[in-house]
Amino acid sequence: MGCLLSKKCVFIKSTQEDNISSDSQNKKQTEFRYIDGRRFHNVENVVYHFPNDEDEADRLHIQHFLIRYIWQSNFSAPVEHILSKPGVKILDIGCGAASWSFDIATTYPLCSVIGLDISPYQPTQIKPRNFEFIKANALEGLPFADNTFDFVFQRFVFVGFTIEKWPYVISDIVRVLKPGGYVELCEPSNVFDGGPATQRLLNYGEAELFKKQGGDMDVYQKLEKYLQDQEQLENIKKEMKQSYFGKKHNNLELSKANTGNVINGLVSIKPILTKTLQVSDEEYDELVKTCEKELLDLDTYFYIVRAYASKVIDDNNNESIIQNNL
Repeated sequence: MGCLLSKKCVFIKSTQEDNISSDSQNKKQTEFRYIDGRRFHNVENVVYHFPNDEDEADRLHIQHFLIRYIWQSNFSAPVEHILSKPGVKILDIGCGAASWSFDIATTYPLCSVIGLDISPYQPTQIKPRNFEFIKANALEGLPFADNTFDFVFQRFVFVGFTIEKWPYVISDIVRVLKPGGYVELCEPSNVFDGGPATQRLLNYGEAELFKKQGGDMDVYQKLEKYLQDQEQLENIKKEMKQSYFGKKHNNLELSKANTGNVINGLVSIKPILTKTLQVSDEEYDELVKTCEKELLDLDTYFYIVRAYASKVIDDNNNESIIQNNL
């Protein structure tokens, strides 16, 4: 899939944004909140606690290429044969900085890609013509008609979904999916066999934060079951990758990328995690520094799971785009 890391996708401010009106500026101030110099969403009753500023967008871009490198693909569902066909509609839920959406839209220019997120911080100057952003909260329902999309993709939303909302979101995905269309879910585990600082930051600190907010750090183990619980889905499959951080398990580039993604993520949530751990900024920085060394030197690893399925084609509706293009 080419190089592991790419600087082609970076957060770029548009000229239009630089010249926004005072009304737009006021709207932006209410749309976001700022903590210790980092910009966060300002949506009520949303548990997502990562920033949505330029630094975080850069981290998400690099994370995208890291995940693509680990899997050697952007998806596992058997939809390759239809993505080059005109009229195909794809939905990316929780698109974030739109790294996956842009990659797909650029690779398959005849399809239509919609990215959905609670925050509009996607690049503008490099936006593919076949990409459209919709600001919406998936936990409140997907703003689309039934049977709209040929492929619905959702990745790493465990940081923003509560346990009780997962079945609802999956059910709504099935609703907007065309008969014969595919849904794919992708989520990571927490880390295993980490050192003391790593365990304190991730296995206790971040996990405790998720638990208090109603999140589920173990949702990667439940993706297949969530799909199986939907009567309208079939051909359900699960794939899993194990990825190490340490230098003795990987080439140096992969180790640095894997480790850097975690460390940059910890830096992103510093304003929140210091309160959870009840440590000072200096103590937190030292923990993160030690964690970085542990990840590179020890046998710490994590899992990434992809689960996918197709929507049943019933006798009353068997003319989906996917079947027509087989």
